Amino acid sequence: MRTTKTFAILIASVALSAGLLADNPEKNQKKELEKQVKAMTSEAQSLERSGQLAEARIKYAESQALIEVKDVTEAIKRLDDEIHKRVKNALSESRKAYESRKYKEAAAMLEQSMKLQAFQAVLSYNLALCYHQLGEREKAVEYLTKAKSGTIDPKQRQKLLQLMTMLTTGESGISVNESEKERVLRLNRLADSIGLEASLEDEGGAEEMLVEGDVEAAEPASGNSGPNEEAATAAPVQAKAGVKPAVAPPAAPAEVRAAALHSDITASHRSSLCNALSESKSALAVSASATFDLANCSESNGRTAEAVRLLEKYLEMAPKALDADESRVRVSDLKSLLTLQGQNGVEVRKLNATAYGALAERKYDRALAAFNKAETLTPEFSRTRWKLGLLHEAMGNVDEARDNFTAYQQLVTEQSEKDEAALHLSTLEAKRTKYDEEVDEAGDIIADLFSRAMNLTWNAAENRRALRAKRAQVKKKEERKIAQSRAGGFAVPFAYAQQQLAQAAEHLQVALALFPLGAEANELMGLVFLQANDGHAAMRSFDVVASQALPVSFYAEMRGHKQDQAVKCELTHDRIRLIYLSSYDKKGNAVPPSRKAGADGLGDLVIDPTAARTAQFDSMEIKLSEIKKVETNAGVIGLRIPKHDIILSPIYLPSFTPVMGPQARRFANNYTRLFVRYPGMEDSKLGTEGMSGGEKFAMGMKIADASMNMAMGGFSGIGAISSVQDAISIARTIQAAKVSLNVSFASWEKSVDDQQQLLAGKAFKAIPMQPVSLTYLEAK
Repeated sequence: MRTTKTFAILIASVALSAGLLADNPEKNQKKELEKQVKAMTSEAQSLERSGQLAEARIKYAESQALIEVKDVTEAIKRLDDEIHKRVKNALSESRKAYESRKYKEAAAMLEQSMKLQAFQAVLSYNLALCYHQLGEREKAVEYLTKAKSGTIDPKQRQKLLQLMTMLTTGESGISVNESEKERVLRLNRLADSIGLEASLEDEGGAEEMLVEGDVEAAEPASGNSGPNEEAATAAPVQAKAGVKPAVAPPAAPAEVRAAALHSDITASHRSSLCNALSESKSALAVSASATFDLANCSESNGRTAEAVRLLEKYLEMAPKALDADESRVRVSDLKSLLTLQGQNGVEVRKLNATAYGALAERKYDRALAAFNKAETLTPEFSRTRWKLGLLHEAMGNVDEARDNFTAYQQLVTEQSEKDEAALHLSTLEAKRTKYDEEVDEAGDIIADLFSRAMNLTWNAAENRRALRAKRAQVKKKEERKIAQSRAGGFAVPFAYAQQQLAQAAEHLQVALALFPLGAEANELMGLVFLQANDGHAAMRSFDVVASQALPVSFYAEMRGHKQDQAVKCELTHDRIRLIYLSSYDKKGNAVPPSRKAGADGLGDLVIDPTAARTAQFDSMEIKLSEIKKVETNAGVIGLRIPKHDIILSPIYLPSFTPVMGPQARRFANNYTRLFVRYPGMEDSKLGTEGMSGGEKFAMGMKIADASMNMAMGGFSGIGAISSVQDAISIARTIQAAKVSLNVSFASWEKSVDDQQQLLAGKAFKAIPMQPVSLTYLEAK
């Protein structure tokens, strides 16, 4: 009996154990994940012992994709402390070398420290100073471009932009009195915010008609150096007798205006950079950069001959400018426009002015419509086809680009011009393939992060069931009760999120080097910039998206009158749509919507601009007329609509979500500004970004870093993400990625240069004033 009873107990015990294992697969999964983490940790420790700190940190952070382990979190903090210590020591030692005029030695130390991925903006700025002292201007400008992306302090940014101009043009800056200094500073601030706070329209009027002889005067001169402006350019054209002179900039044709669904919002609230430049023209007569900016204004406002004259004056004032060759190409292009006769010629010049003004303000739909209209007016004019080819290529519209480059080849007679078009035609397919690969890689990374951050377990792999989702928190314990209604989403290990975002940005950098106006890459880059807390950079990417009639989107947790829901918030010119991704109970358990939110469960993270969007979603659509108010409220966005209010808590991955004080208001303002710019809700209320008296007192006058340092590892403020898009240069991006393309590096680089000439060749320059500080920076 005893034997039988014992056997029965054993059988029951085995059955119970089997049942427990069957009923608790998460326990087995967790053990398997911990085993994998242990192996990855061992590899990370080996890298750390060999001195490869950045590589070790990456491996530790990768393990957090599986499961967050306390030992790994502590190891990452230890590495961050050591990395920061080493970079600060390198900065101190390199400063000594710099001050001893050992510039190569200082640069070598800084270059080595860049590999540690910390304090990138500071290192880049100091490297720019070193290469400036070594006389390597191009390299200095490249590093300044990277430093600019990581610099948010307005005063430091202005100094950096002025130094960039000085290195580009070779000018030494102008001496101005205090009153004029304020005017120049305002000009520089406007130049840095074109399309946001500044417009290009001016009161100078447009050239209406060419008089006899102007065509010959405007013909391109031979040789590379700029000819005498009086002999080679047409004087500003006067209206014929009986024709009323122009007193306003050329209006965009109806076809152009109709195409611009997102363009002209807040126009009445923006200051004109070109009017401000004109007012200070006499004081700035000796400034090469001001002359260049005035040429941009002339071109954008339809004064083609005047733009030629000013650009040639710029080349005389700055003969060794780094952009001298590009400026000569512009002169040649403008002179070819002046050869167009009759009313069609006048209209084509106006349309080119509209297009270039639209490009400067990032209204790409208007630019495309203007060039298309110009092509219908003068189909025999080859340059329009060339510009349309470049613009479509930049957008990733391969078929349209091919059609226009082919038409250009047929119109031109010079073999060199035919060959130039052939180069673009030969690279289109390879570039499209590479672009799609990079966007897919970035999309997978970002989709996984947002699925984790909103606890959308049905979007993830089975072994994710072992992960325990925790609600997003704040850093200060005393604010955690407040954060329950303001911090959206669920916690993702910060080091892992930072690393994944930076990796996604690297893929997007390559994609944007190929097709800088690709809608898909800019959709993703806008989301990445929001995670970097850089709202202005996000809008630069989202402008591309809106120009292609796509919604501008972000992810948030919606706090409603009944329950919390994860949503994708889509903004278009006439409405707001909140696509439901899940709902949550009080414990944070997620329930999927009745209809899956698109194939990816994220309401379509990436939307193909060429494909019809047919998916049906569980969603709320709100017409603009129904919204009474949009405002920043601490760290969230409030929407007041009939019957109830909606609170949107943006999903924030790389650090603790700010919920109180100026940091929280700056954070939420990035999202509120999207409602202003895209649906055009100009009455939206932004939060005050400065500190109130009470906040200053509470903090003992220790004002928090405005960039909201995102944990460690150099991922501070705009740092590791924003610098990626501008990182050192597009050419180096191409050099790194070219191995996977069946295209020569020279061919790819040339096609990118042509795109940049169209899209960025007319970027305004900050006007340098003496003295521009060359002070070596320290890490804080």
